[in-house]
Amino acid sequence: MGDALSGDVVTNPSDSSRMPTAMSHTSKGRIALLLLGVIIVAAAVTIVPRLLTKEQRLKALLIDLELVGPDPSRYSDLREALTRRISSEAPALSHCTIETEYVHFLQFQRSLVAEIKPDFLILSPQGTPWHMYRGEAGERLGELKAVINDIVTHQNLPVLAVCGGHQFLAMAFGGTVGFMDSRYAETVPERYPKDALAEKGPTTLFTLREDPILDRVAPHPGNFSVMESHYEEVKSVPAPFVNLARSERSEVQLIRIPGKLVYGMAFHPERSSNGAADLPKNAGTRILANFLTMVAVRPRPY
Repeated sequence: MGDALSGDVVTNPSDSSRMPTAMSHTSKGRIALLLLGVIIVAAAVTIVPRLLTKEQRLKALLIDLELVGPDPSRYSDLREALTRRISSEAPALSHCTIETEYVHFLQFQRSLVAEIKPDFLILSPQGTPWHMYRGEAGERLGELKAVINDIVTHQNLPVLAVCGGHQFLAMAFGGTVGFMDSRYAETVPERYPKDALAEKGPTTLFTLREDPILDRVAPHPGNFSVMESHYEEVKSVPAPFVNLARSERSEVQLIRIPGKLVYGMAFHPERSSNGAADLPKNAGTRILANFLTMVAVRPRPY
């Protein structure tokens, strides 16, 4: 009893005999972890550069929405931007080859998607008022709306919709499109009136929320400059889209479906901006690069 109260520590001889063995196991474990770390680092140094420099091919199907008949040379600026000018904005895409297949909307067949197996779709601009798509053209446009809606909803195929293509994408999901100029709201001109209100040339857009498509383009809240050329605009954003940017004149400028690589932009990202000196002049190219980078790293939908 007195020994216990004296404060002396009573040790078990068998415990001391086991201590070197425990320390030995600990040291071996640490060495094993260090070796494992070295192996992982070595593998990363060897393999990752190969992955980053591996040649990759992306294929796009460009659907021409212009009412005038097929013309594969149409939208050469957009195709040029996608295939050649992107690598300067996104070095990660320097080893990525982008090919574009062309089809006019009057010749489009759903089976073409299964045949070509594109990595993403491009919905082109158009230069004819939508109300002029009548008769067969109107019927085929309606059929294409249904197909695009189904592909986006069930096949999860990325979509890049530019200018008129942005308007078409919204309409495919029930959105409304009309003249920016209220004077022409109830009229049906065959061509866009030159005196009508429009957005043309360098235009400042203001961010409405954060999104990867705006990485290194503008913070939120922030603004950036793009090139515009449109008389009509999306009047209502359909579900499940959200609006990412607006201008002083037009509220719906950049839409996407959250969780999907489906984007519609009222502007022309393929055209260089000559906006204000304090705004990025390569915003459009950067936006294209961001879209393609996201397409490149995702699993193919086939």
